[in-house]
Amino acid sequence: MSSPLFNQMENALADLRKQQERIREAQERAEKETTTVSSKDRSISATVDHRQRLTGLKFSGTRYRTMAPAELANKIVELVRQAQDEASQKSIAVYSAMAPAGFGSALTDMVNGDFDLDTMFDEAVREADSMSDAADEGEGTDRGK
Repeated sequence: MSSPLFNQMENALADLRKQQERIREAQERAEKETTTVSSKDRSISATVDHRQRLTGLKFSGTRYRTMAPAELANKIVELVRQAQDEASQKSIAVYSAMAPAGFGSALTDMVNGDFDLDTMFDEAVREADSMSDAADEGEGTDRGK
């Protein structure tokens, strides 16, 4: 025999697991993303992955050969930073559609690769279980009065 509170908890946990799967799917999509940025003259391009790590640097034509070393280095740094910023914005856009209010720091952790989805959901389940246990104890106390 189950109480209405137990049924509510079961439904909440089922909803939580569905949301966990949606987030996991978004995470998998985001992990496949790359971002490439090219210089205005298209002589240099930089590619970064979803974690904003440089995965490719391409030189086209001969324009880059005539640049001073410091100018070339500055251009590369500028392109990499631009690609990193764009990659970060892409990742945030993927997750923000499903993020609850107040989820800002966790969303940033997720984008930076420091987020553990399973731990977050396991903690939520533990908290829900403890609330359920507390409610059950309250019901037992009420019955004894």
